[in-house]
Amino acid sequence: MGSDCVPPPYTPSLPSPSYSSDLLPGEQTVDYGRRPSPQHLTGVYRRITDALTLIIRDQRPGNVHPIFDRVVQGDLRLKSTDELTSVTLKLEGLLVVEKLGISITTTLCSVTYTMWSAAQGWPCPQTAMPFTFTMPLTFHDGGRTRNLPPTLQASERHEPHGACSYSLTVELSRPRQFLPSLRRSETVKVPFIYYPRSRPHMPILPGDLPFMTTVKSSPEEWHQIMCTVDVSQASTLDPVQCLLFIPSVQVYALSDTIPFHLQIRGSPASLVPFLERSKAGGVTVRVYLLRQTGVIMHKEDVTWSHVLGEGRMEPSQPLPSTHQTFQLRSLDEGLDSLDWDGVLRCGDSDHTVASFTTSQIYVKDLVVLSITRREGPPLSVNHFHPIRIVTDPWSNEMIYR
Repeated sequence: MGSDCVPPPYTPSLPSPSYSSDLLPGEQTVDYGRRPSPQHLTGVYRRITDALTLIIRDQRPGNVHPIFDRVVQGDLRLKSTDELTSVTLKLEGLLVVEKLGISITTTLCSVTYTMWSAAQGWPCPQTAMPFTFTMPLTFHDGGRTRNLPPTLQASERHEPHGACSYSLTVELSRPRQFLPSLRRSETVKVPFIYYPRSRPHMPILPGDLPFMTTVKSSPEEWHQIMCTVDVSQASTLDPVQCLLFIPSVQVYALSDTIPFHLQIRGSPASLVPFLERSKAGGVTVRVYLLRQTGVIMHKEDVTWSHVLGEGRMEPSQPLPSTHQTFQLRSLDEGLDSLDWDGVLRCGDSDHTVASFTTSQIYVKDLVVLSITRREGPPLSVNHFHPIRIVTDPWSNEMIYR
């Protein structure tokens, strides 16, 4: 292109029109892709007393207590409306921690809904009064705003212990017989289980894809956890390095099958104990999911732990029978490696809550790499890596908070 050539004049484009899902005059919908909702529940919970019948919908048949995610809906049927002055529903959530008979109570939520009041000027309905409301998303925890925690009973066998509990109370108000200016109330309180749903923000790779292939083509899909096993204190062996790879999202559903890859690197002599895992003097290698539930009271933090799921792992390739064969697969700088592929999964997820944190009760989840030796020179490492467990698997068709 010659130096005397200049580009044509540029005319800025008109601004793009603002977008709205509402149809303009003359427009029509050709196709509508509706996001599917969670499985619709058809069960009904009933609480019947002499004064009323409380019906709560969208429940699993056989629930001892109602279970709510976000929306609470049902009907209220009164046996008598004589002399009624008001009908209210109260939603209440409490967090209680206790030690040696001393308890501290935090209000998680307290909302009152007036279903009918004589001040409104119209008669109280004789038929069913339907109601629908949503659970609050957050609560104030000291100076912080946190997500409303799920229903939880944190250990009753140890001190301190704590609980997050929720209830729905119906209150019927009538004037007192001899003091009309005062009122008497009939209340029916129904405990319920708050089970907020959540999901990962991105998917994980299918577990049947070879790790070596995906880590080269999509390294961003994996998160690397490193730790060192120092065996030099007990022998003349060199330290070995452990590399644990887990899906990079680090947020997993209770029902997810979580793939992982473990590589142990070191000198051939240092890796020999890992070839003798089933023999005396060999090492035990575990990868597992650990849940820690804790209660904090008066600056005392007490934690209970239990294993959510034990990892299953197999060698990525046949292990060498002796250390001499390591040289066929040696790495740089005279190091060799042993590799395993495995999967993690929660053992029983039917009634397990997601991870959460408050200033007094918390539930934390971790991936643990544990290496121990029962006999011979001591060799031990327990490396804890925090993750988050949520209730539902990732989906591009469903949206949760």
